[in-house]
Amino acid sequence: MKKMQLKIFPAILLLILSLSLFHCKKKDTETQFVIKVDSIRVADTVAVGTNLRIEFFGTIGPNGCYSFSHDETDFVQTTVSIKLWGKNSGAGDCPDVVVKLDGMYMDVNFNASGTYTIQIVQPDDSKLLEKVVVEDS
Repeated sequence: MKKMQLKIFPAILLLILSLSLFHCKKKDTETQFVIKVDSIRVADTVAVGTNLRIEFFGTIGPNGCYSFSHDETDFVQTTVSIKLWGKNSGAGDCPDVVVKLDGMYMDVNFNASGTYTIQIVQPDDSKLLEKVVVEDS
């Protein structure tokens, strides 16, 4: 009988450990969303082969659980389409701070002269548009 108890004890211990790990599984669910960009700052004119800096302004989220995730950038003919993605960690206890884009930027380089449209895709699929002239250097 004593030998049987010794074999059952490790099995019960393993079962308790497994259940406790399952119970402690992280309940937070990260979500992603398109960030609403209030405005951008960009030069009116840039030379071919020179970086055009696009600065973004707006609010990512109402608390510290929100942050920037990534961008989606597509070049189609003379349009540069940009969609900024944010994420919410889903944590229950978040720092009390408004998270903003505050001039976060990206650089775009053009290899041909012409008039280009910078198009920022918003959460409702509307577009914020700016024109940029790219001149031969």
